[in-house]
Formats: sequence, structure tokens, C-alpha cells
Amino acid sequence: MAVQRTEMYVDLDPDLFLLKPGETWTEKYPQLGTGLVSYESAISAEFYEHEREAVFRRNWLFVGRTEQVKKTGDYFTKELEVCKTSVIIIRGKDGKIRGFHNTCPHRGNKLLWQENPRRPVEGRCLRMTCKYHGLGFGLDGKVEVLTDRENWFGSQGSDLHLAEIPTEIWNGFIFINLTPGGPTQTLREHLGEFYWTGFDGYPFEELSEVVTLTGEANSNWKTLADAFAEGYHVPYLHRWSFPLLKPGTEITVRPQCYGLAGKHSFYIIDRVMDEPYAYEYEKLARATGAGSLYPFARDLSKLPPAANPTGHDRWLNSSHVIWPNMQIQFYWPGWFLIYAFWPLAYNRMRFDVELHYLPSRNFSEMYSHKVAMQAFMDAALQDVNTLEATQLGLEARAFEHYPLSDGEFIVRRFHKTIYAEVAAYRESLRAGR
Repeated sequence: MAVQRTEMYVDLDPDLFLLKPGETWTEKYPQLGTGLVSYESAISAEFYEHEREAVFRRNWLFVGRTEQVKKTGDYFTKELEVCKTSVIIIRGKDGKIRGFHNTCPHRGNKLLWQENPRRPVEGRCLRMTCKYHGLGFGLDGKVEVLTDRENWFGSQGSDLHLAEIPTEIWNGFIFINLTPGGPTQTLREHLGEFYWTGFDGYPFEELSEVVTLTGEANSNWKTLADAFAEGYHVPYLHRWSFPLLKPGTEITVRPQCYGLAGKHSFYIIDRVMDEPYAYEYEKLARATGAGSLYPFARDLSKLPPAANPTGHDRWLNSSHVIWPNMQIQFYWPGWFLIYAFWPLAYNRMRFDVELHYLPSRNFSEMYSHKVAMQAFMDAALQDVNTLEATQLGLEARAFEHYPLSDGEFIVRRFHKTIYAEVAAYRESLRAGR
């Protein structure tokens, strides 16, 4: 009996994620079509204003990991320019992780900041104190220090409380939701059962050797998200980082499978060789831009069900686009990274990258990790280097629409979802909701 395919896959039937002989991905998901795609969403200031509200203010957003707030009073702030706010993530005395708008409820001053109010900060405190008038707020957001108490009217001063933001945790990943009036769905509903339980068992918290990279680029945020949603570009753009994959060889970087899970999607790329060293320093370090190959302290080559639903044993990369702006990638033999793409304007963005490894046990392993991380960052910056050129090309409006190949299946789906959410938001405006 044929399996009925829907937008939300709850089971892990491998047939849902593999092609039959002669079948294409766009044939497998006919609702996405094969027509030309508009990139107006990347060059329109008007579209961007609606996208901010429809996509970012009305979805669960990844802002950090629980390891950043291990102890009572640990906190960090996150600048969310796309939603015109800054948020505080802090662990309370009761052990609960809460999110608050980084705004004093007295006169609106930004609460936690240091030299530059536009830069994020982190630290530990037992009370959050406003620099402006000295009001202090507990880890639960309630006012604890009310200065000039005799001059407040009634209970207005004692009633002050930070604006709390719905905050939920999934596998150590912290998400917040800024939907006006409160979330319309839980984080579990947003992720769907495929992902909510599908990564269970993976020891994210143990991969505590972390390198981060944050940067900005003069491009729309979706342009970089597109770059990490396909492997088509790798042998061309990254030919110096991965010369064994250069055009003309028999080696290709093409996903072995794709899948959709609600608004989220994923792909898995084959491992074509176990030791793909192209340079002498890679052999010495036992590392490439795809990661360290030094023997790991723990075998993480067996991925959790949602990360490898087909049970593919020759996987290199398992990449997961978590709607709207997060991507989790697992790399063989056992490390992972996180991307987050943040709009700053219709033609400017910030990107955050985190590479996570198991702690090094000796110098050789540490050296292998560092070389792999640096080589990976070099390759990632090659992607970033093309962004402004792409933005300028799109803004020339030489073409109204663009074709996408079957290998750019997730790119097509991603843009279709963006347009659908913005269209629904515009309709709600017209209906006065």
C-alpha cells in the first residue's frame, strides 16, 4: 500500500526520504512545483517589514544553550534587531531559565549592558540593577529595590516587573517566542514530533569545546540560509578548501536524501572517503574543513533517529533547517555546529556560528580540533564572501524570477514558506486582525 505523504512526517519510514529510480525530489513533493522563484523578498524594504512581523515575531526563535546559564544568576543577553528588542536569558533561584525583555519598566532604559548598549553581555548576578535610577529586579523579574520609595504613587512602584517572554527548552537549546498576545503553539508543536523526540539521546551538552564566529554582511539573511541548504556550490566555491571535490572529478557533493518535517527540512550528504586529506598539514593534524578525524573519546557516528532516518551508514553531513532561521548540522564522525541567521535590514544581516566538539584529552586532539575548526571557518567565510555580490546582482533586477535545480529543493521550499507566512500576515492586516 502506498504511503500517504503529508507536510508533517511523524513516523520514520525511510521510503519517505529516499528516491525511487528515475524519481526527482520535486516530483516526490509536487506541491512545491518546478517553476521559477522570485527573490523579491530579498530586495524589498516593504516585504522586509512584513517579514519581521510574520516570520520572526510570530515563531519560536533559538537564542542560546543551557550551558550558558548553568548556575543560579547566570545570564546572557541577545540582541534581536529584527524584532527591535534585546532579551535577557537568566537562571533563577528555582533553577528555571527565564527570558525577559532587556528593558526597565520604569523609564524604558536598557537594563543589562556595559560600554555599548548595542552589544550583548553575559555574566552572573543575584539582582538586575538599572543604571539610570538604581531600581533592582530579582531573578524572577520582580522589583526588589525601589529607590525614592516615598515619591511613587500608590502601588505603581512596588508593582513593577520585567516583561517576561515565553521561554522553552529543547535538548538544551533555548527558544523564545515574541508573538503578540502570546504563542499560538508550544515549542513542541512548532518542532513537531519528528524533531521533538527525534534528537533524543544525542549528548549535545557534552560537546563543550566550542568555537564561535559572529559577523555581518551586506545581504539579505535568506541569501546565506540558501547557501547552507544545498551542496551544489561546494566544488566550485570551496575548490581551494576541498580540492578533491573540484569540478571534473567523479566526486560530487549531493544529498543522499531530503526530508520535510512541518516547516522544517533536512538533508544528508554522503561520505565519499574516510580520509579526504588534500594538504600535508591536514594529514599531520588529522583534520579537514569537514572536521577532525582524530579518534574521538566517544563514538557519535550513530546519529539519533531524526538526524539519520534512513539509517545511512556512509553519512558525512546531516543538516537540519529549523524554521525560521536556525540550522543544526551533524558532521561525521561526531561533532555538530549551529547556524543562526539574523536580519538587520532587508539588505543586511548578522550570522552566528558555533562549532561543538567533545573536550580534547591531549595536545594532539586539541590541535586536530583547532585545525579543523579554522579550516571550516575559512570555508564558511567563502560562503559569506559571495553574499554582497549576490545582493547587488539581485538588486539590479535584471531578472524577475530565477530557476532552481532539483538539488536546490530545500531552497525552493524555504522561499515558498517565507512567502506563504508573509501572505497570511498581510491577509490578517486586511481583515483587521
